[in-house]
Amino acid sequence: MSASSSSPGLQQNALYKVAAAGAVLLSVLLTLGANGHFVAIWAQVMSEDTALPRRLLLMLPGAMLAGTAALNILLSKPLWQARGYALSITLAGNLLATLYLIYLMIQGVPDHPIGVFLALEMSFVILLVVIRAGLVWPAAAETPAATNTK
Repeated sequence: MSASSSSPGLQQNALYKVAAAGAVLLSVLLTLGANGHFVAIWAQVMSEDTALPRRLLLMLPGAMLAGTAALNILLSKPLWQARGYALSITLAGNLLATLYLIYLMIQGVPDHPIGVFLALEMSFVILLVVIRAGLVWPAAAETPAATNTK
């Protein structure tokens, strides 16, 4: 056994790797959503008639999607390495995005795919919460040989 391999007594939580892969996939989808949002509002934002506060409010949903995507992509490698700080920061950022998307759903923005992004975010947040709560996958199982040595 090499020095770099893990010892047989320690168990790796593969959910961190699932979360890292999910973060990359979610980042791609959120980036596409942010791009679509910015394309849809760009003419209105660049209009001379639109006041600055209104411009900023129009850009906020796209900025939220893009910021969450950037956070997820930046923290995907530390998540893969099962770093606790990456889990905490990713959870906080995605929880904030989820709450904002819930707010938008309550406001009732017509003809927008908010529900799709909310479902993606909720799924990812649930995964991060169960990892934080201590769920380990694959579950540890005692082998018959380990039982006989006790």
